[in-house]
Amino acid sequence: MSQVDDDGKADVEDLLRYPPTCWSRAFFDTTCKKSSVDNNLTESFNSWILQARQKPIIKMLEEIRIKVMNMLNDNEAEVMGWGGEYSPKTLNLYNQFMRIVQKCHLNGSADQGYEVTEGSDRHIVNLGAKKCTCRTCDLCGIPHPHAICALLYKKQDPLSEIHWFLSKETYLQTYSHKL
Repeated sequence: MSQVDDDGKADVEDLLRYPPTCWSRAFFDTTCKKSSVDNNLTESFNSWILQARQKPIIKMLEEIRIKVMNMLNDNEAEVMGWGGEYSPKTLNLYNQFMRIVQKCHLNGSADQGYEVTEGSDRHIVNLGAKKCTCRTCDLCGIPHPHAICALLYKKQDPLSEIHWFLSKETYLQTYSHKL
């Protein structure tokens, strides 16, 4: 905190009142497989129900029910249109990672896995535990360049390592509950 000027000191003190799991990627929970965190849910929901909010409670809830029902149907139809096992967004990120793999070099196996360098960065990939010191795969559920490099070295298909949370089947289960 000694590097922060007086103007930012109050901000730092406010931030430090919260546990690092709320504001630092280094401490994010890896269960959800989402690499970004934001709290726009309330604002988005309020915007989504803007017209319904002005109505009496029963009519408002009925309109929200219909909006949710239509949203579930629309999302299910979109997922059914996916050409593969994973969403286009997931496959796009995977393909970006595959391009980065060309810049990675597997240095050999270490005690806990494989040592992979990417430029000046060096990471240890433990395929058995599905962990890497960069934590990218832990956060997003898609094999990142370091893991892909190790998987290709072992002659394994990196696509098979995409987390089941991101599969077409899981999305369809999410949208299968009808109102």
